[in-house]
Amino acid sequence: MKYIVSILLTLCVTNLIAQEKDNKIKHLPFEVIYFGGVQFNNASNLNKILMQEGAGKLPGFGWNAGAGVAYRMKQMLIGGSFSLSTNSKKDNTLNTGDIILYVATNAVHAGNLILSPQLGFGSQWSTFTIQKHNQSGSFDDFLTTQSNQTKMEHNSAIVDFNITLKSMNKNRTIFYPECRVGYKSSITKNDWKLIGTKATDVPADRLGSFYAQLAWGIGR
Repeated sequence: MKYIVSILLTLCVTNLIAQEKDNKIKHLPFEVIYFGGVQFNNASNLNKILMQEGAGKLPGFGWNAGAGVAYRMKQMLIGGSFSLSTNSKKDNTLNTGDIILYVATNAVHAGNLILSPQLGFGSQWSTFTIQKHNQSGSFDDFLTTQSNQTKMEHNSAIVDFNITLKSMNKNRTIFYPECRVGYKSSITKNDWKLIGTKATDVPADRLGSFYAQLAWGIGR
């Protein structure tokens, strides 16, 4: 009889330990998110010069993707994210990356839906390539005195604000769909610098981007 009692006690303790581990897994104080969507850019001063010179425009529409992780303290979130985007129009290409630290809250909710506003600050780097057409000359000319491309960069500190719509997730080990919209912009006007050379009278812009994304999140 005592062996049966010992076995039952062992099974009970093992079950309690398993449940405790399962609860810890489900209630880890982290939220993880993966996202992808569309992005719309604006750089008015650069576009003005490009149009005057017949060099097209900065690509307005493009794609973005990224991921983030946040530590959750009750309803408040403190985290970080990174994203990459690419935009192209008539061979003019803009590639952008950013790293953002943010605060957000899950306090605004109705039923099983959460409306989570997020405010972040970070760093953004962009490379813009203009493809020139209808050029002529010898091969040596394009190596020395003229070019069929112009490359420039725009680096800046940025502010980012977005709102994420997500659902309550009692099982915090399963990814749930989300959607979010937001806007990020350079905090100050920064110069567009030509890569590999120094130039005068360069335009300066607050490079702004509106984005809409589908996301997959876990842990709330």
